[in-house]
Amino acid sequence: MANDNKYWNLEDFVDSLVVELDKTRETLAIKAINKPLTYTVKDLAIDLNIFPTFDGDTIRFITAQPGQQGASKVNIQLGSITDQQVRATTKISGLKNDTKIEDIGVDEKTRNKLRKMGVNSVDDLQQVEKRQVDIQRASDNEIDYKTLANQIQKSRRNMTPPKVNGVSLSLDDNKRPYLHVKGENFTLDPRYPPVTVINNQLAEVMEFNTHEVKILLDKQHITQNESELIMTFDPYTLVKMNIRI
Repeated sequence: MANDNKYWNLEDFVDSLVVELDKTRETLAIKAINKPLTYTVKDLAIDLNIFPTFDGDTIRFITAQPGQQGASKVNIQLGSITDQQVRATTKISGLKNDTKIEDIGVDEKTRNKLRKMGVNSVDDLQQVEKRQVDIQRASDNEIDYKTLANQIQKSRRNMTPPKVNGVSLSLDDNKRPYLHVKGENFTLDPRYPPVTVINNQLAEVMEFNTHEVKILLDKQHITQNESELIMTFDPYTLVKMNIRI
């Protein structure tokens, strides 16, 4: 129907085609692990008859209708590919420790820009960084790299949140009381030492590592009532709990 014939951008068309081809190749890469021989399209030619328009900024196309003359012709050919070629040219997606870009909460504009640059996962981004590529400059400042890096760190932290297994009251060698908090995934980044607050009063951290935190207690921290303990281990985590000291 004539009303269904709409203008489209070559970039959008090519991007859509490449994405579909990438999905097919990624599927073949997984199949090739156990199947030395698999099947794909051997030869396929697509002819598009189109009319281009240019508004001084953007080139757009509309598909020619049956019987229309003077259309430009675009030919796209697809060929067969071996499992060796798949392994050599395609990264296997869905690895356990890899995180997709869409899973870290980036906006659609940034996600699309990264995808056009061939970055579909956090691992892809790390590979680009290893080559000393400035993502922000390469994207003509369309990607805020600082914001993107923070979102990646937050996503990783959400995968390994801190967990408190127990809290006990102890004395150090100088007979000073301290809270001994044990658990998992406390301090994962040495750039961020833990900060602790008891009843809205800052408390000194004596020692800390991934599995424990020792918090020095002052008289102002010790009460007969239930106390509130707040611990932060980095900009992305906060643990709040009620304890009796």
